[in-house]
Amino acid sequence: MPLTLALFCGNAHSDAEDSSKDGVRVEEAHIRFTYFDQKGFGYQSQAGPGPAGSERLQVYEPMFYVRFRQNDKVEHTITVPIDIITSASTDAIDALTTASRHNEAGTIMIDTRVKATDDDTLKFTYGGHGEEWFASVFGGVGYTRDLAQDNATITARIDGSFDWFTPYGPWPRRIVPLTRKFDFRGGLSGSVEVSQVLSPTTLVKAGYGIAWQKGALLTPWNSVPFLCNPDVTECFARLQEQFPGTRLKQTVSGLLAQHIPRTSTTVRLSYRFFADDYDVRAHTLLGEIYQYVTERAYISAHYRAHRQTAVYFWTTNLGLANFDPGAPRTSDSDLAEFWAHEWGAKVLFHITPPGRPRQHDIDVYFNRYTRTNNLSVNVGSIGYGYNF
Repeated sequence: MPLTLALFCGNAHSDAEDSSKDGVRVEEAHIRFTYFDQKGFGYQSQAGPGPAGSERLQVYEPMFYVRFRQNDKVEHTITVPIDIITSASTDAIDALTTASRHNEAGTIMIDTRVKATDDDTLKFTYGGHGEEWFASVFGGVGYTRDLAQDNATITARIDGSFDWFTPYGPWPRRIVPLTRKFDFRGGLSGSVEVSQVLSPTTLVKAGYGIAWQKGALLTPWNSVPFLCNPDVTECFARLQEQFPGTRLKQTVSGLLAQHIPRTSTTVRLSYRFFADDYDVRAHTLLGEIYQYVTERAYISAHYRAHRQTAVYFWTTNLGLANFDPGAPRTSDSDLAEFWAHEWGAKVLFHITPPGRPRQHDIDVYFNRYTRTNNLSVNVGSIGYGYNF
């Protein structure tokens, strides 16, 4: 089994490419359906019955993916997820939740990969997102240099995005559009990642990322309880959350991947540290194991632990003492202090034996996510892939 396959545990396809053929040709296509079921309560939600409103949410997401080759040096992938009844906080650093609003959304993302030389690759990413209250465009470019006879790589990326959306304000039991027509925000991010093959079965990676946002960084329908009793069971009113005009986020990450040929097993351990200028500090540890049970099937399992502190302006009860109408404030449960735990499992079966052209694959997975501030998420998915 090739090292790259073992370490990254892709879908183990043979691309069945014939370099003698010219012209555009489709090489791979996937379709996936995912069901997302969320339960919980958060103080930002106006969905009742009390100050901590319901975060109940169900999402049905079909997703389509196609990869095609333009020529020997250029290939494109197109990914189109469609979310039905979904929306989420744009500022969370762990899993995203939704409260007080449901809608439909669609995204199209195109990746263009250009093999400039045997050792140099450019990757362009661009696309857009739309839903009834929100729209976004994004784009970026990355450069990868292969070193030491492909035993080491260095990748650098820069990405940008621009969002515009309808501003909303909280009223009892509902949200209403405000007088201005749109709010805006934009962001820039950059990252550097290096990888090194230490042995035929061992790989390590390290990365650093930085992101800067400016504009209306709030989630429009999120609210903050105002003038509540000490137990925060009854409140006089709600105010719309407010954010500073900018945000700077940084991450440092590392990964170790080890393949065990005797048992056809791959183990991956990764860690990520996150910090921003809102005083959030977060640590995430992820363990994964991939096990081939036959030549045509593998199973995988993972566990992830996440710990984060809250933004400095997080509150569940905004009072009159030292109240500043223009100061930042939020009750978003995504930005609170919490522990999160996630586990999941996946089974992939090659309907066609690996190594043959025109392969068919099917996979199914389940994820369970919980956190200490009263939120749980179950995710189930089934996918089918075909290599031409």
